[in-house]
Amino acid sequence: MIRYWAIAAMLLATPGLALDLSFPGAQVAATKTEDAASVRLPEQAWSPGTQTPGTEGALRKTVLQVPNNTLTTLQLLQPLRSQLEEQGYSQVFNCADAECGGFDFRFQLDLIGEPAMHVDLGNYRYLLMRQDGATPHSIAFVASPGRGGGFVHITEVSDSIFPKAAATTNTTRSALPGPTTAFVDRLLSNSHAVLDGLDFGTGSSDLGDGPFASLEELATWLSDNPTARVILVGHTDAVGSLEANTSLSRRRAAAVAERLVNVFGINRQQLQSAGAGYLAPIASNLTDQGRAANRRVEVVLLSLN
Repeated sequence: MIRYWAIAAMLLATPGLALDLSFPGAQVAATKTEDAASVRLPEQAWSPGTQTPGTEGALRKTVLQVPNNTLTTLQLLQPLRSQLEEQGYSQVFNCADAECGGFDFRFQLDLIGEPAMHVDLGNYRYLLMRQDGATPHSIAFVASPGRGGGFVHITEVSDSIFPKAAATTNTTRSALPGPTTAFVDRLLSNSHAVLDGLDFGTGSSDLGDGPFASLEELATWLSDNPTARVILVGHTDAVGSLEANTSLSRRRAAAVAERLVNVFGINRQQLQSAGAGYLAPIASNLTDQGRAANRRVEVVLLSLN
């Protein structure tokens, strides 16, 4: 008999609105709340040069896992969408993997990462629903299959603070082999981390000789976790054209991947590389310091097994 896990406890509302969502067999894998935050909730597909403004408010993220799932991403989201429509919410935007913008769209989403939430870059669906004046007023879903199950990430934004709940996860980092370092901690906690200290010549994709501590730590961890998969993403400052910077960022990410394979012996199947040019800055491009920070290569955790 299929058990139904009530999500109503996770999607609490004010007395004026009681959300009552349920999903067959779903288990809560992780939760996270913030009293005041900004999160990007795209309302259109990604395209070069587009910027998604942040939606501000109290924030709650929930990851649901559906064991032994054979449903498509549309089937994973359809029951939740129908229940929200019955509560008065309207669909704002809905897209699937490539039509969303693939890699670029996915990585503008601020999601709870692996191992709780898995996103297959070639098979995911995004849905944004909203109701003005409701609590929460905006709810975004990301659904994806993986590891024999289905994953649904729920992001809620509200004008009222969500009840406090201890952050939870059904898989702990202590179960992963290999040493723990500050870099590995950042990668596992955030699902991405900057490879600090990499040295490229100005306008060049030639990676210096090193040694680079962050790269060595990543290589050690990948060797200890041969089923883990990551993507290396190059970024640039805003000097020059988007086309030139995107090409340069891709070449730099590829150079890091080659170093990991040829020097550290990492299995090429564990690695992907891509470039975002200057479209994802982490600092102002108006200062030398900010531009230097934006010239980076990040590692993004795709899956652990």
